[in-house]
Amino acid sequence: MPIKTNNLTKHDKKWNFYVNEIEKCKYLEALQKSGKAKAQSAGIRALMFLYVSDADIRNKVNTIIDDFIVYKKNGDISQL
Repeated sequence: MPIKTNNLTKHDKKWNFYVNEIEKCKYLEALQKSGKAKAQSAGIRALMFLYVSDADIRNKVNTIIDDFIVYKKNGDISQL
């Protein structure tokens, strides 16, 4: 059931990030297989919640996070 929003829970901040087409397709396919095809943003918010609130998940992600850093042509780390 959708949650009712208030000033602390409303989702009105758009936050852009880059993802390649293969990663996007794999994510959408996994959502489809789980019966959550129309919950793309909710899935990202759920992943963010798990990262923040679950130390085991955070540690697992931290071990691979460097593999997903995007670098600009000049060698700087992309902030997006």
